[in-house]
Amino acid sequence: MKDLSYKAKIRLYVNGKLEVHQEIKIQSKQLHYLTNVMRRKRNDILSIFNEVDGEFTGKIINDSKRNLTIKLLQKIKDPEKKADIWVVFAPVKKSSTDFIIQKATELGASCLVPVITERTITRNINLKRMQEIVIEASEQCERITIPEIKPIQKLADVICSWNKNRKIFYGDETERNQKEERSFNNQALFNPSGAILMGPEGGFSQNEISFLKSKEFVVPINLGPRILRSETAVISGLVFWHIMNGDMKEYIIN
Repeated sequence: MKDLSYKAKIRLYVNGKLEVHQEIKIQSKQLHYLTNVMRRKRNDILSIFNEVDGEFTGKIINDSKRNLTIKLLQKIKDPEKKADIWVVFAPVKKSSTDFIIQKATELGASCLVPVITERTITRNINLKRMQEIVIEASEQCERITIPEIKPIQKLADVICSWNKNRKIFYGDETERNQKEERSFNNQALFNPSGAILMGPEGGFSQNEISFLKSKEFVVPINLGPRILRSETAVISGLVFWHIMNGDMKEYIIN
Protein backbone atom coordinates (compact mmCIF):
# COMPACT_ATOMS: atom_id res chain seq x y z
CA MET A 1 0.00 0.00 0.00
CA LYS A 2 1.22 3.50 -0.79
CA ASP A 3 2.59 5.35 2.23
CA LEU A 4 0.07 8.05 3.14
CA SER A 5 1.70 9.23 6.37
CA TYR A 6 2.95 12.43 4.72
CA LYS A 7 -0.68 13.50 4.31
CA ALA A 8 -1.56 12.93 7.95
CA LYS A 9 -1.05 16.41 9.37
CA ILE A 10 -3.39 15.74 12.31
CA ARG A 11 -2.75 13.19 15.05
CA LEU A 12 -5.57 11.89 17.24
CA TYR A 13 -5.24 9.79 20.40
CA VAL A 14 -7.78 6.97 20.68
CA ASN A 15 -7.95 4.88 23.85
CA GLY A 16 -8.97 1.47 22.54
CA LYS A 17 -7.79 -1.39 20.38
CA LEU A 18 -6.35 -0.23 17.04
CA GLU A 19 -5.71 -2.40 13.96
CA VAL A 20 -5.63 -2.07 10.19
CA HIS A 21 -9.09 -1.99 8.48
CA GLN A 22 -10.77 -1.08 11.77
CA GLU A 23 -13.46 1.63 11.65
CA ILE A 24 -13.49 4.12 14.52
CA LYS A 25 -16.36 6.45 15.36
CA ILE A 26 -15.28 9.88 16.62
CA GLN A 27 -17.67 11.83 18.82
CA SER A 28 -18.00 14.75 21.27
CA LYS A 29 -14.89 16.93 21.76
CA GLN A 30 -12.74 15.18 19.15
CA LEU A 31 -15.58 15.44 16.64
CA HIS A 32 -15.79 19.20 17.25
CA TYR A 33 -12.02 19.53 16.87
CA LEU A 34 -11.88 17.66 13.56
CA THR A 35 -14.96 19.11 11.88
CA ASN A 36 -15.30 22.65 13.27
CA VAL A 37 -11.72 23.59 14.17
CA MET A 38 -9.63 21.70 11.60
CA ARG A 39 -12.38 21.53 8.93
CA ARG A 40 -11.69 17.90 8.08
CA LYS A 41 -14.09 16.07 5.78
CA ARG A 42 -14.65 12.79 3.94
CA ASN A 43 -11.51 11.24 2.37
CA ASP A 44 -9.10 13.37 4.41
CA ILE A 45 -6.12 11.49 5.90
CA LEU A 46 -5.00 11.71 9.53
CA SER A 47 -3.10 9.69 12.13
CA ILE A 48 -4.61 7.66 14.98
CA PHE A 49 -2.43 6.38 17.82
CA ASN A 50 -2.18 5.03 21.33
CA GLU A 51 0.60 3.69 23.54
CA VAL A 52 -0.46 0.04 23.20
CA ASP A 53 -0.94 -0.47 19.46
CA GLY A 54 1.22 2.28 17.92
CA GLU A 55 0.27 4.73 15.18
CA PHE A 56 -1.84 4.30 12.05
CA THR A 57 -2.92 6.39 9.09
CA GLY A 58 -6.66 6.58 8.69
CA LYS A 59 -9.14 8.02 6.21
CA ILE A 60 -12.43 9.72 7.03
CA ILE A 61 -15.15 7.64 5.39
CA ASN A 62 -18.17 9.32 6.97
CA ASP A 63 -18.56 12.90 8.19
CA SER A 64 -22.13 13.40 9.38
CA LYS A 65 -22.95 16.12 11.92
CA ARG A 66 -23.25 13.77 14.87
CA ASN A 67 -20.35 11.42 14.28
CA LEU A 68 -17.33 10.91 12.11
CA THR A 69 -15.95 7.55 11.05
CA ILE A 70 -12.28 6.87 10.35
CA LYS A 71 -11.01 3.70 8.72
CA LEU A 72 -7.46 2.66 9.63
CA LEU A 73 -5.42 2.05 6.48
CA GLN A 74 -1.88 1.16 7.52
CA LYS A 75 0.38 0.98 10.56
CA ILE A 76 3.21 3.51 10.47
CA LYS A 77 4.76 3.26 13.97
CA ASP A 78 5.14 0.54 16.58
CA PRO A 79 4.58 1.31 20.25
CA GLU A 80 7.56 3.26 21.56
CA LYS A 81 9.68 2.68 24.62
CA LYS A 82 9.06 5.61 26.93
CA ALA A 83 11.60 7.24 29.20
CA ASP A 84 11.00 6.29 32.82
CA ILE A 85 11.22 9.74 34.36
CA TRP A 86 8.59 11.02 36.79
CA VAL A 87 7.84 14.67 37.51
CA VAL A 88 6.79 15.49 41.07
CA PHE A 89 5.64 19.11 41.28
CA ALA A 90 3.69 21.51 43.43
CA PRO A 91 0.79 23.02 41.47
CA VAL A 92 1.04 26.76 40.92
CA LYS A 93 -1.46 29.16 39.39
CA LYS A 94 -3.67 27.62 36.71
CA SER A 95 -1.91 28.75 33.53
CA SER A 96 1.53 27.87 34.92
CA THR A 97 0.37 24.43 36.03
CA ASP A 98 -1.05 23.81 32.55
CA PHE A 99 2.32 24.87 31.13
CA ILE A 100 4.19 22.44 33.41
CA ILE A 101 1.95 19.55 32.37
CA GLN A 102 2.24 20.39 28.68
CA LYS A 103 6.03 20.80 28.62
CA ALA A 104 6.66 17.80 30.86
CA THR A 105 4.68 15.71 28.38
CA GLU A 106 6.62 17.09 25.42
CA LEU A 107 9.89 16.33 27.23
CA GLY A 108 8.99 12.70 27.83
CA ALA A 109 7.76 12.53 31.43
CA SER A 110 6.23 9.12 32.06
CA CYS A 111 4.30 10.06 35.20
CA LEU A 112 3.10 13.33 36.72
CA VAL A 113 2.70 13.54 40.50
CA PRO A 114 1.18 16.77 41.89
CA VAL A 115 2.03 17.35 45.56
CA ILE A 116 1.01 19.71 48.33
CA THR A 117 3.90 21.43 50.13
CA GLU A 118 3.88 23.91 52.99
CA ARG A 119 3.94 26.83 50.54
CA THR A 120 1.61 25.38 47.93
CA ILE A 121 -1.15 27.87 47.19
CA THR A 122 -3.11 25.89 44.60
CA ARG A 123 -4.35 22.74 46.34
CA ASN A 124 -7.17 21.69 44.03
CA ILE A 125 -6.46 20.37 40.55
CA ASN A 126 -8.68 19.12 37.77
CA LEU A 127 -7.45 15.63 36.85
CA LYS A 128 -9.73 15.52 33.80
CA ARG A 129 -8.22 18.74 32.48
CA MET A 130 -4.71 17.42 33.13
CA GLN A 131 -5.56 14.30 31.13
CA GLU A 132 -6.81 16.42 28.25
CA ILE A 133 -3.60 18.48 28.29
CA VAL A 134 -1.27 15.46 28.19
CA ILE A 135 -3.25 13.95 25.30
CA GLU A 136 -3.21 17.19 23.31
CA ALA A 137 0.50 17.66 23.99
CA SER A 138 1.26 14.08 22.90
CA GLU A 139 -0.76 14.58 19.72
CA GLN A 140 1.15 17.76 18.92
CA CYS A 141 4.70 16.54 19.64
CA GLU A 142 4.37 13.18 17.82
CA ARG A 143 4.65 11.24 21.04
CA ILE A 144 2.82 7.91 21.16
CA THR A 145 2.84 7.26 24.91
CA ILE A 146 0.66 9.21 27.34
CA PRO A 147 1.97 10.14 30.82
CA GLU A 148 0.24 8.63 33.83
CA ILE A 149 -1.28 11.19 36.19
CA LYS A 150 -1.42 10.57 39.94
CA PRO A 151 -3.97 12.17 42.30
CA ILE A 152 -2.66 15.11 44.32
CA GLN A 153 -1.04 14.09 47.63
CA LYS A 154 0.94 15.64 50.45
CA LEU A 155 4.68 15.75 49.78
CA ALA A 156 5.51 13.86 52.97
CA ASP A 157 3.09 11.05 52.07
CA VAL A 158 4.62 10.70 48.61
CA ILE A 159 8.17 10.55 49.96
CA CYS A 160 7.32 8.11 52.76
CA SER A 161 5.71 5.65 50.32
CA TRP A 162 8.31 6.12 47.59
CA ASN A 163 10.12 3.23 45.87
CA LYS A 164 13.69 3.85 47.04
CA ASN A 165 15.13 2.37 43.85
CA ARG A 166 13.86 5.41 41.95
CA LYS A 167 16.09 8.32 42.93
CA ILE A 168 14.54 11.75 43.25
CA PHE A 169 16.52 14.82 42.15
CA TYR A 170 15.10 18.01 43.55
CA GLY A 171 15.90 21.65 42.95
CA ASP A 172 17.38 23.10 46.12
CA GLU A 173 18.19 26.82 45.99
CA THR A 174 20.37 26.52 49.11
CA GLU A 175 22.79 24.39 47.08
CA ARG A 176 23.87 27.53 45.22
CA ASN A 177 25.53 28.82 48.40
CA GLN A 178 27.56 25.70 49.15
CA LYS A 179 31.29 25.60 48.42
CA GLU A 180 30.97 22.11 47.00
CA GLU A 181 27.96 22.64 44.80
CA ARG A 182 26.20 19.59 43.49
CA SER A 183 24.69 19.61 40.05
CA PHE A 184 23.49 17.22 37.41
CA ASN A 185 26.93 17.25 35.82
CA ASN A 186 28.76 15.73 38.79
CA GLN A 187 26.19 13.25 39.95
CA ALA A 188 27.10 9.62 39.23
CA LEU A 189 23.71 8.42 40.36
CA PHE A 190 21.70 8.39 37.16
CA ASN A 191 19.93 5.38 35.77
CA PRO A 192 17.05 4.79 33.33
CA SER A 193 14.49 5.30 36.11
CA GLY A 194 14.29 8.48 38.11
CA ALA A 195 12.24 11.47 39.17
CA ILE A 196 12.63 15.21 39.43
CA LEU A 197 10.94 17.17 42.20
CA MET A 198 10.27 20.89 41.95
CA GLY A 199 8.64 23.08 44.58
CA PRO A 200 6.07 25.88 44.52
CA GLU A 201 6.47 29.65 44.40
CA GLY A 202 8.85 30.50 47.20
CA GLY A 203 10.48 27.08 47.10
CA PHE A 204 10.52 24.42 49.80
CA SER A 205 10.44 25.39 53.47
CA GLN A 206 13.49 24.72 55.63
CA ASN A 207 11.62 21.87 57.34
CA GLU A 208 10.89 20.29 53.96
CA ILE A 209 14.51 20.65 52.85
CA SER A 210 15.70 18.97 56.05
CA PHE A 211 13.15 16.20 55.56
CA LEU A 212 14.19 15.61 51.94
CA LYS A 213 17.90 15.60 52.80
CA SER A 214 17.28 12.92 55.43
CA LYS A 215 16.33 10.46 52.68
CA GLU A 216 19.19 8.65 50.93
CA PHE A 217 17.23 8.31 47.69
CA VAL A 218 16.56 12.07 47.49
CA VAL A 219 19.39 14.09 45.93
CA PRO A 220 19.53 17.91 46.06
CA ILE A 221 20.78 19.52 42.87
CA ASN A 222 21.83 22.96 41.71
CA LEU A 223 20.08 24.18 38.56
CA GLY A 224 22.27 27.25 38.16
CA PRO A 225 22.98 30.69 39.63
CA ARG A 226 19.47 32.10 39.23
CA ILE A 227 16.18 31.50 40.97
CA LEU A 228 13.88 29.83 38.44
CA ARG A 229 10.13 29.86 38.19
CA SER A 230 8.56 26.50 38.98
CA GLU A 231 7.69 25.84 35.33
CA THR A 232 11.21 26.78 34.18
CA ALA A 233 12.76 24.53 36.83
CA VAL A 234 10.70 21.54 35.64
CA ILE A 235 11.85 22.06 32.04
CA SER A 236 15.49 22.50 33.10
CA GLY A 237 15.38 19.41 35.28
CA LEU A 238 13.93 17.23 32.54
CA VAL A 239 16.41 18.42 29.92
CA PHE A 240 19.40 17.81 32.19
CA TRP A 241 18.09 14.38 33.18
CA HIS A 242 17.76 13.33 29.53
CA ILE A 243 21.26 14.62 28.74
CA MET A 244 22.86 12.83 31.68
CA ASN A 245 21.14 9.58 30.69
CA GLY A 246 22.23 9.83 27.06
CA ASP A 247 18.69 10.21 25.71
CA MET A 248 19.66 13.38 23.82
CA LYS A 249 23.21 12.37 22.91
CA GLU A 250 22.57 12.26 19.17
CA TYR A 251 21.18 15.82 19.26
CA ILE A 252 24.09 17.43 21.09
CA ILE A 253 26.79 19.04 18.96
CA ASN A 254 30.27 18.50 20.40
